[in-house]
Amino acid sequence: MKDDLKERIVELFRQKSKGEKHFFYIRDVVKWLPDEDRRMVQDAVKELLDEEILKYWSTGSTTYLVLAEHYPKE
Repeated sequence: MKDDLKERIVELFRQKSKGEKHFFYIRDVVKWLPDEDRRMVQDAVKELLDEEILKYWSTGSTTYLVLAEHYPKE
């Protein structure tokens, strides 16, 4: 179940990232999956972060989630 949820989250990130917006809040991810338990979604996101499929990106005051492939190059 969790692997299926992780795949759906990655696919949603890819769909939502097709435009100019690549950075999202965790609450955005939870809203994308209204039928799923919030904690399950958060746990799946944590695993995707551990696997470096998703990354944190911060402006200094706000922290976002971003697909590793869209992470800004420094």
